[in-house]
Amino acid sequence: MRDILEQVEFMSKWYTDKIAINYREEEMTYGELDLYSNKLATLIQDSDKPIVLYGHMSPFMIVGMIASMKAGIGYVPIDISIPLERIEHIIEKVEPAFIFNTTGNLLNNIQINQITIEACKEAQINLEDLNRINNLDTVYTIFTSGSTGLPKGVQISYESLMDFTNWMLQLNKLGDNSMWLNQAPFSFDLSVMAIYPCLMTGGTLQLVDKKMIEKPKQLYELLNSKDIESWVSTPSFLEMCLLLPGFNQDQHTKLKQFFFCGEVLSHKTAQKLINQFKDSIIYNTYGPTEATVAVTSIQITQEILDKFNPLPIGTVRPNSQLKLADNEELVIIGKSISQGYLKDEEKHNKVFKNIDGQVNYFTGDKAEFRDGYWFIHGRIDFQIKINGYRMELEEIEMVLEQLPEVKQVVISPIKKGEKVQYLHATAILTNQEIDNENDMILHLKQELKIHLPEYMIPRKFSFVNNLPLTANGKLDRNKVLERLKP
Repeated sequence: MRDILEQVEFMSKWYTDKIAINYREEEMTYGELDLYSNKLATLIQDSDKPIVLYGHMSPFMIVGMIASMKAGIGYVPIDISIPLERIEHIIEKVEPAFIFNTTGNLLNNIQINQITIEACKEAQINLEDLNRINNLDTVYTIFTSGSTGLPKGVQISYESLMDFTNWMLQLNKLGDNSMWLNQAPFSFDLSVMAIYPCLMTGGTLQLVDKKMIEKPKQLYELLNSKDIESWVSTPSFLEMCLLLPGFNQDQHTKLKQFFFCGEVLSHKTAQKLINQFKDSIIYNTYGPTEATVAVTSIQITQEILDKFNPLPIGTVRPNSQLKLADNEELVIIGKSISQGYLKDEEKHNKVFKNIDGQVNYFTGDKAEFRDGYWFIHGRIDFQIKINGYRMELEEIEMVLEQLPEVKQVVISPIKKGEKVQYLHATAILTNQEIDNENDMILHLKQELKIHLPEYMIPRKFSFVNNLPLTANGKLDRNKVLERLKP
């Protein structure tokens, strides 16, 4: 089987004019992808440090990825949504010789050679001294964006990337030459789930940018103008699309395959999707960045929905293993595991542990294996305490979202100093036109009392038309909490 570089070269030679990437009005063929990546690889071939790729959804970001592999140095993607302070921190850690800036505007106060798209296009090609990436080399480093503290640089080897991509090709039921939708910024590893399976099958990658997410009309027009066949996104992004008119199988006849990762896929959302795309293949997947995008999968069918609520995350992929620590924390072993955190030994040693000659990654997720499937039950550390009672916020959200009146909800702990005073529920209702908010709040509290102890019932409720998303397309809990502050 060809690897990623061999596949790009194969497509360039035999299907030169096939569209590889589409972004708004911009198209890039496989021939152009190979040509421009050869030019950029020539410019960076003397570096022994990863190249930083700066931008948003430009096809030239993918040129940078392929070029970095051809030059054997790997890449570090940075999205334009990332604050300058974090960019400076990443650059300090990576110490790159080059930044491939795809935005048209140079980063200020950055003393690194910034290569523009124009410079890439004008470069001469010399492939004689290129040393292609090897299996054990770091192919990409993605910096996770934590809510507090500085981000960690997760290093993934080329072997791990190929192992993940080959697994995705096994899951893919549509064969070659499909159009794949990618919603995630390239600094979020969910994008890897779309990019490389698409290129390896000679497909066309359709990119969705953050402006489309902010303005659903643009997204609506995109979906109606493109024959998307494979869909890769967070569940939160899907939930927004399910509100668009005509987002169903009758309108989008070629959309036959969905992959979800990055968040919990709720039972309610999955059921609505199956109702609207009854003939589609739907995968729920799970995995931290440290385990190369995703490490489990399950095809969601009506039979699975009838049997499980909440949904399982499925079974483990080949060449990886899962086990539970004594505290029910999920531990991952195998080829999927990251090479660790870049220049961060303290954080690395907390979660990457050598046990019996194997590297074990401790995920921080509470898990269970039953009925042949793995289930995630929230974070080990995603707990709060009120008046001495410990609870998991996700449990309250799950109970509320099972009610027919509630479409989506976020539970926020309201603190005074470091102490949690009470819980606030911010909800999107199924029917947003209600006669009396107080009556609805009373009803929801009474329903919660059937399933939860008194101390887990939110004191306050507010109803909204939508919930904010992060730049990665995940639910933005911090922004919800900020809106509640006086």
